[in-house]
Amino acid sequence: MDIKKGRIFYFDFIRVLAIFLVILIHVTGIDLGLHVGSTQWTITKYLNYFAHASVPMFFMISGALLLNSPKTESLGYTWKKRIPHVVIPFILWSLLSTFFIAVYAHTFSLPNALKMYAVFLYQPVSPTLWFMYPLIGLYVLSPFLRTLVKGADNKMLFYLTSIWLITNSLMPTLSAFLSKDYAHALDFYPGAGFTLMGGYIGYFFLGYLISQMNVEKVNGWLLAIIALLAMYFGDLYSGKFPKTNDPWNNFYVTSIFIVIMAIATYILLQKWGLKIKARPVKKAFSWLSPLVFGIYLVHNILILFLEPWFMKNLPYTGLLATFTRYFAIAILATLIIWILHLIPGVNYLLTGSTRKRK
Repeated sequence: MDIKKGRIFYFDFIRVLAIFLVILIHVTGIDLGLHVGSTQWTITKYLNYFAHASVPMFFMISGALLLNSPKTESLGYTWKKRIPHVVIPFILWSLLSTFFIAVYAHTFSLPNALKMYAVFLYQPVSPTLWFMYPLIGLYVLSPFLRTLVKGADNKMLFYLTSIWLITNSLMPTLSAFLSKDYAHALDFYPGAGFTLMGGYIGYFFLGYLISQMNVEKVNGWLLAIIALLAMYFGDLYSGKFPKTNDPWNNFYVTSIFIVIMAIATYILLQKWGLKIKARPVKKAFSWLSPLVFGIYLVHNILILFLEPWFMKNLPYTGLLATFTRYFAIAILATLIIWILHLIPGVNYLLTGSTRKRK
């Protein structure tokens, strides 16, 4: 499929659904420690695990768009247009997050804020902002990756992606099953050089490769079954090996179950997006799409302040309470970013976008 000839709706469709899955991850996180073993807990943990497909989908969208764009080959365009578009809002919201976290903890002071920012390059000020670090890295590398993609055929790109899948997903997933004595039997020596295809770069290539497929021929029911099976077994895996769910190392994002679940879900949503013809639906997703980045950057602050209030004041519990919190945060985040999006200058600084699309 040629995605170089204008705006493609299914990217808006996937992007919008993915951001609301990201919010679901962070809203339901607090429920995973409540009523353990109950039916509501079981449903919540499945929803939480499935929602983790959202993060890989964002990497795949970026890969499909950047690696198909001739503009990506321009170092000037990348550094003047694309990198500031993500870095400036990220830095400003990191500053705001530092302030709000300190206010929430009643520890606000300039020295404390400076301490948090002293390790800004090393770790995010809020765990939910970790995604920005690999994303910015891929943006920086994108001119080289675009040149690589342009000069390689899909067979070679599939080869590279397969190396990533085996060395960064399958083998680390399998290593968790090994006993303590053999804990590192499947780990590569750092000097082996497989870090060249490390991190999340495989998702970047996957997004591009999927954009070259005719996904309409793929069976939708088969994709749904694959995604659900990956969710089921992935949830079992993360329950048996809880250390693999550590939010600071983010290995779970590349575990084989989430890779499979994310690919199947992405292709399924792309198929659905291609079938949508209703103008009101397309307008709604096209309206929401430019707000997605800002929603991601602000939602963690809203969760910090609103979740404790809801937990204390809601007259009911269970899944109804979970979804009350979820919709309140999702709607409020959307409204805040929509208002900011309407203010010239501020819209670029805090949402990374302008009201006029180029």
